[in-house]
Amino acid sequence: MFDPTEVPLPFQLRSATIDDFDFAESLTRNNMGGYYQRHHLVWRGDLFLASWRESENFILEEDGRPIGVLRVTEENDSLHIRDVQIAPGYRGRGAGSYLLDICHRWAKERGLRELQLRVFSDNPAARLYRRKGYRLAGPRLAQFGSIRHMARPV
Repeated sequence: MFDPTEVPLPFQLRSATIDDFDFAESLTRNNMGGYYQRHHLVWRGDLFLASWRESENFILEEDGRPIGVLRVTEENDSLHIRDVQIAPGYRGRGAGSYLLDICHRWAKERGLRELQLRVFSDNPAARLYRRKGYRLAGPRLAQFGSIRHMARPV
């Protein structure tokens, strides 16, 4: 598998352990809280834990400090990006692009056909996803009108 530490950037990516769960859930809940509130959704820690157990989970660090979370699952011929979460204060510095590029390389190495993700329609990160080649994909069960399903070929 591609070793993301080979990329000369200020970020390091490591596999997460269960000890990282509290950081990952807190960051994700805090980052997504406004979207959940605006779209009348309720955060469910039990569902996040179940998803955590089913995902490949990674912690993004800078100088040994955790600053982000990446969670992916492989589904059929796609790599599904469950979470790209960057802590406030570290956004706009290339961390999100770094994680998306790693996902693309992983999907290519695994012989997968596409990458998929979901994003709230009012999330500014959708602009980054479009710049990285993601486009709106067909209807999905989770697309409540406020959530967009996006995909890009490998």
